[in-house]
Amino acid sequence: MTTMEVEKEFADIIRDKLEARFNGELVFDPIRVQRELNLDEIPFLHAYIVFEGDQDRLDPSWTVTLPRLLRPAAEKLGFPGLPLHSFIEKSEWPQLEKKISS
Repeated sequence: MTTMEVEKEFADIIRDKLEARFNGELVFDPIRVQRELNLDEIPFLHAYIVFEGDQDRLDPSWTVTLPRLLRPAAEKLGFPGLPLHSFIEKSEWPQLEKKISS
């Protein structure tokens, strides 16, 4: 599987979980996934989840469980490290996108 295919598939899995949980309360777009290495040089996937809407709707008791929910999919895609995610407000995305793209 190519890098783009892995990133797209993982983003789609994340989108499905978010849409099922938040049912249109928030808009998640884009979801950008990058391959990274942890301190032990184990590859993992980092998802930058851009959202629009009331941040208070992002229930931390649920969002904290995302790595556990996503780990089986990440491992299946060949990334044994615990996945990481970051929620970014839509207004902050253009500036952050430039930083992570370089």
